[in-house]
Amino acid sequence: MKILIISGFAFPTQNPRAFRTSELAEQLVRFGHDVTVYSPMGNYDYSEYQKDTGVLMKDIPSVLTLPRPNSGKGRNVLTKTLWRLCGRFVDIPEVEYAFRVPPIIRKERGVDLLITVAAPHMIHIGTSKEKTRRPGYFPKVWIADSGDPYYLNPMHHYPRYMKKYEERWCGECDYITVPTEESKRGYLGEFLDKIAVIPQGFDLTKTPVAEYVPGTVPTFAFAGRLYPGQRDLTSFMDYLIGLKTDYKFKVITFSPVDPKYTALSGGRIEVIHGIPRKDVIWEISKCDFLVNVTNPDTVQTPSKLIDYAISGRPVLNVSNDFHEQEAFRMFLSGDYSGAVRFAGLEQFSIETVASRFLELFDLAAERKSSSA
Repeated sequence: MKILIISGFAFPTQNPRAFRTSELAEQLVRFGHDVTVYSPMGNYDYSEYQKDTGVLMKDIPSVLTLPRPNSGKGRNVLTKTLWRLCGRFVDIPEVEYAFRVPPIIRKERGVDLLITVAAPHMIHIGTSKEKTRRPGYFPKVWIADSGDPYYLNPMHHYPRYMKKYEERWCGECDYITVPTEESKRGYLGEFLDKIAVIPQGFDLTKTPVAEYVPGTVPTFAFAGRLYPGQRDLTSFMDYLIGLKTDYKFKVITFSPVDPKYTALSGGRIEVIHGIPRKDVIWEISKCDFLVNVTNPDTVQTPSKLIDYAISGRPVLNVSNDFHEQEAFRMFLSGDYSGAVRFAGLEQFSIETVASRFLELFDLAAERKSSSA
């Protein structure tokens, strides 16, 4: 089967959408399918990656604004200027995907399964535009994978006219895949029958975990991106620097963290920036327990919780305002009775996840065949 995946992120970028794209593509090749991935390639040389995985990588070109995730550079001056002027109203720079995706679909003929990966949702929007205009050679089945909601996203406030674009892509795709059951609440009600829950998947055989040895002092960690006021460690770290007891707290993130916390804690708070996911899991698996900052709305669940589950360490949920002092003190004393409970790891196996995508293809193809 010929499979086309279009995504804003891919290996070696370290974020949930890149993991979704590359892990899925690699497993689909292992299942025997012909897989092509389009993503902004930056200056990364994919020759060895293609040789090792069998995934054919192709670039999404950009004239003006698209960031190049693997280039080592951030947004350029033009992108920053346009974003400040009108980014909120036209989704700069991601809006360029709406124009870059249609030519890709026109070029890649004979595709059986198309998987578009969001965010950015402009990939879905561009895809729906092409399906509406030229349905004759459009791929047989289209699955719109959406790690986060778009129009109803509680962490963003898009203009009301964006609703019609979400209605368009939700109406045109065969299935919408989301990572958790709670994620369904982030989508328009009339499309709930199209939504399938498929969690983030990883090759668990390639994820080493350290043999746990209790720390000489309570050692705990947070891993993931931080968002001020939404997924925020500020209140928790303010509490930590006032503690008189010994501890070690590791903050593993790509996000900026005020250096005052390392200084004021006397080094008890350590910030580790930008290490690969495999190293993150190794690092957190050595800790006594882990800290997860819950999102204000459960529509979005941090994919990092899968890494927490793989690590095998107890997890404490805390809120942005940190009202869980008593629970935290219990964890410090070694009482993990209030730890988060995880379902079996098999659901996060990439073999299971890739098989679920293929099941959706079969269901959609059978439905179309019977209605023809």
